[in-house]
Amino acid sequence: MMMFVSLLLCVNSLRQGPSYPVYFVRSDSIYRLSQGKESLVVKHAVSPAISPDQKFLAYIREGNLFVYDVDKQESKRCSSLAEKPSDLPDHDLYPSWDERSKFVIFSHADRYSILRRGEEVASMYGQPKASKSVWNVYWYWLKRGTTKSGLSIFLGNETSGISSFSLPSTLAASFSPDGRKVAFCRNGDLWMASLEPGSIHDGIREASWDEARVLPCGTQEGGTRASNETTSIFRISWSSDGKLLALSSDRYGAQGSAEVLIVKVDHPSEKVASFSGSEACFLDGDHILYVKPNRQSQDIWLRDVGSGDEHVLIAHATEPSVNGKG
Repeated sequence: MMMFVSLLLCVNSLRQGPSYPVYFVRSDSIYRLSQGKESLVVKHAVSPAISPDQKFLAYIREGNLFVYDVDKQESKRCSSLAEKPSDLPDHDLYPSWDERSKFVIFSHADRYSILRRGEEVASMYGQPKASKSVWNVYWYWLKRGTTKSGLSIFLGNETSGISSFSLPSTLAASFSPDGRKVAFCRNGDLWMASLEPGSIHDGIREASWDEARVLPCGTQEGGTRASNETTSIFRISWSSDGKLLALSSDRYGAQGSAEVLIVKVDHPSEKVASFSGSEACFLDGDHILYVKPNRQSQDIWLRDVGSGDEHVLIAHATEPSVNGKG
């Protein structure tokens, strides 16, 4: 009887709203849901990520990283990246904080030129050179002075040592709650890197670690040339206990194909749940926030991972974020 009462209280509490802030986007501005009340935080901004210490909010504005000081209510521009190529999504992808709230990483697309060298061969498309848009993961340290770009590449073709003819896309990087692992998407698949948090500091230019592909999820250059469809993970979120991952994937160029896949970190091939939706992030170890579109708008839903029970938490909203991990 006591267990039933405790469960009922928990459900009622979640229906009234989470006990800690949830950041989200509505009409290209960032809002906060706290103690059941919504408030505007930053205008003309997307992709919110609050730091684990709750002091700073990272977000994207016009393709660049900004950090908002919660106490001072002031924003600082942290990068000056080139305009995003027009053939990719309209803004950069979700920032993620390290567990110490020292630096933030986020995904940005760069344009590369590929030249054909060596013995002359027939070109597939009749061109001796071509350009390609490739996602890289950049990082920004709060205490580092702003340089020309304000950033260094954290994960990408430059740090992974891949030939420039391969140019793999690396994006959606997300730190585990203890800071010892980084999950990320490379060429559509789930990869995992293991590292010692103490080895990452603001004096080094690149991160080095052991990394491996742990789950094939899609193909970055798949589909037909006519449809240009590609399947890729574009958001990764860790559960608060570090045992589960929520993977949001989509088939670019198609409609209604977004999916949320929940897997075990130790056994990523073991699926816990999957359902239609996007932009998923864990609220805690048992509940997840995600975006479900309807005919009129998009809403943020709260879903119980185990039972699948769910309800609308925030209407007309997208991009939920809690504790910088989603």
